Amino acid sequence: MRITKKSQFSFFLLSLISLAIWFKLSYPQLAFVNLSIDRKQAVQVAKDYLKEINVDSSAFSNAAIFGVKNSTNQYLQKNLGFVKMKEFIKEHNIDMFYWSVRFFKEGEKEAYKFAISSASGEIISFSHSIDNMEKREIIPKEEAKKKAIDFLISVYDFDPDKYEIKGDLQYKLDNRTDYAFSWEKTSVSIPWSDEKDAGTGKLLIGAVISGDEVLSFSNNVFDAPEKYGRDLAKRGITGKNILTVVQLLYYILFIGSIYFLAAKHNHLSMHTTKRFYIWVMLISFSLSLIANLNQFQTILIQYNTTSPFDSYLFRLIVNTVLSSLFLTAAILMPSLSGECLHFEYLNKKPAGSFLYYIRTTFFSREVFDLIILGYFICIIMLGLQALLFKIGQTYWGVWTEFGWMTQLTTAYLPFIAAFSIGYKASISEELMYRLFAISWGKKLFKSTVVAAIISSFIWGFAHSGYPVYPMWFRGVEVTCIGFFLAFVYLRYGIIPVIIGHYLFDVFWNTAEYLFGSVKPFYFFSSLSVLLLPLAFGLIAYFVNKLPELKEMKWRLTKHQEFNLNVLRSFLEKNKNMFGKKTKEEIKKEIASHGWDMGVVEVALDEESIEK
Repeated sequence: MRITKKSQFSFFLLSLISLAIWFKLSYPQLAFVNLSIDRKQAVQVAKDYLKEINVDSSAFSNAAIFGVKNSTNQYLQKNLGFVKMKEFIKEHNIDMFYWSVRFFKEGEKEAYKFAISSASGEIISFSHSIDNMEKREIIPKEEAKKKAIDFLISVYDFDPDKYEIKGDLQYKLDNRTDYAFSWEKTSVSIPWSDEKDAGTGKLLIGAVISGDEVLSFSNNVFDAPEKYGRDLAKRGITGKNILTVVQLLYYILFIGSIYFLAAKHNHLSMHTTKRFYIWVMLISFSLSLIANLNQFQTILIQYNTTSPFDSYLFRLIVNTVLSSLFLTAAILMPSLSGECLHFEYLNKKPAGSFLYYIRTTFFSREVFDLIILGYFICIIMLGLQALLFKIGQTYWGVWTEFGWMTQLTTAYLPFIAAFSIGYKASISEELMYRLFAISWGKKLFKSTVVAAIISSFIWGFAHSGYPVYPMWFRGVEVTCIGFFLAFVYLRYGIIPVIIGHYLFDVFWNTAEYLFGSVKPFYFFSSLSVLLLPLAFGLIAYFVNKLPELKEMKWRLTKHQEFNLNVLRSFLEKNKNMFGKKTKEEIKKEIASHGWDMGVVEVALDEESIEK
């Protein structure tokens, strides 16, 4: 559909306003991220420390994944607010982002684990796991405590006068005694509730001593009260309950798509779009496999050394392939069913499905305009989300966590992971909740508006599992965005909503590389993924084919062509058999005897045969 100059200007103006809102309300959170130390540097820091304590790191396999102190962020953001949280973190030198590095051996319990600051490269925590039967010299408790204090002074400039003892534990094993000491900073006590004995958040430092060895140590560990953890778990129940209901609604949609796929499998619109969606499905399947390979470091981190590694890898590969196949098939059902229902019930809005572009062209200036509109849609979604969050924070105490912003840092190539998430989420969700759900809703309720509202609610509250508190707020926020996307879809079609959704997801999965302190490679590779739709749009702009609507035609296989010749011969010899029946009546009668609908339609309308 052609976009008028007036509409383009309106969306451009809304984008500028939305961009200003986003920079005002959301940008400060991104500038907070510091990824100056990459995986290679973090692993080298760990190796250097192992060398200092006379451990040969080459004798171990290693893996490193990126981590975020989500629980610390949750507590501080909820009880201090974002601005004061930043001040607190800076004052007490707390590292919110870190690399988790593991050194391990197959079949052995012994392992070394590090948490290394992504900002400074400092070792935040360390632990050496050994067998319970491992022998160590047994030393007096006071000697162990002095050893712990001296070690923490040498590593972290620990000042005992600013702390008081928190934990003083002794673990007696068969061949050794381990001593665990921890201290809490006296100047830190952050309440979370006005209730008596609710507890307060503390900042801890500690070490575990076994004989002459420091088995583990950590610095600036935030300790939230136990009651707070239980309260947070109760809040999570709301999200789980909402998700349970929404999953039921999703299954109804999915089963409905299977029904229509089976009931209308001979519909020409399905036949025309089938090849296109098979390619979409194959790309999604390939991206799922690549995404798992791209996260191989996570696979290594999660490996339990009690199991043979080849067995662990075999199970993982089988499960990955099967889950990828299922998720990929889940795209095919609603897409083909949605195309058929859209053709029947929303045929006055042809750009609402890919059938229109398959019958015309993807390489026109009309498509270029829709892709540019997709960029405007993304920016407006960002501004709308920032505004909704501000309202939520002001009136309902809404708060969230940073983990999702840095979840791809573990990947070897984060930009590929971001592309995979953006592609799969935008394609699968827009085809299910916009193309199929709205078309089916129009059939059921005879109202496009009602269909759009219901599909937006289901889509919105399907996101209730995200770490946003209170848990119901994420559903409301995404539902509001869903209303906007439904409007764009019904007005301008499927392309701008898929592009806008893709850019929105990719942006939030690469934002820390675009605005945080990172190496140039991460910045430019992330930018390139965001510019991919524009690159396609520019090709479409310069190719500029005329979007002429082609007739839908059946593509027959050799087996179908053989049956076609048989049916032709039968019809030629029995011209008077069907009397005065209409073409549709003849079609239904022949098809009722088991004939392929495509063969029947071609036989009755020779002009529709595609050579």
